[in-house]
Amino acid sequence: MSRIKRKYSNSKIYHIILKGIDDNNIFYDNQDRKIFLDRLKITKKEYHYKLYAYCLMGNHVHMVIKIEDEFLSKAMQSLTIRYASYFNKKYDRKGPFVQNRFKSKNIENQRYFLEVCRYVHRNPEKAGIEKTNTYKWSSYQEYVGREILIDKKILLHYFNNEVESFVKYTNKIDSIEEIMNFADFELSNNLKDEEVIDIIMKRFKIDSVKK
Repeated sequence: MSRIKRKYSNSKIYHIILKGIDDNNIFYDNQDRKIFLDRLKITKKEYHYKLYAYCLMGNHVHMVIKIEDEFLSKAMQSLTIRYASYFNKKYDRKGPFVQNRFKSKNIENQRYFLEVCRYVHRNPEKAGIEKTNTYKWSSYQEYVGREILIDKKILLHYFNNEVESFVKYTNKIDSIEEIMNFADFELSNNLKDEEVIDIIMKRFKIDSVKK
């Protein structure tokens, strides 16, 4: 069965997810995370893409990038190969450590761009790991501090370059509509059955589900 051809974004902006094979961790300690960010910096320079947001979780990575169509797959492949070389050597393993086909979702308008960046930065809190403003391994810390990897002018532009406005927006409480905007992207990976049912019931205004 042939794979569905990847659709390219008119804006060249994508929400990317790299996920460990069989949900296995791709980071076990802070050294792993530092090495990944180092490899990310190398590929960013090599393939000339913009990085607007990122978050390193235990078994997956979120990124929001702007990149030319012809470099998208090459850049992600280069990043995973570089990190896999380190990862496999350190943990004495062989073969790929992430799912072969990375996920990408096109970002075609301002509102969705803002919500995706917010979603990426809030991922640790949504997962019950740590508060958004204290989690070390996301670009949120670069937005409120020193810019290292990201290109933060674009996102902050929508908040009149006011960091306080960015912080307030990022940490606001989710609405049902905002949750459903991302449900189609992560249903199969992160949500429990009861959460999926709850989203469907609210979307279609169903009062109860027969078992």
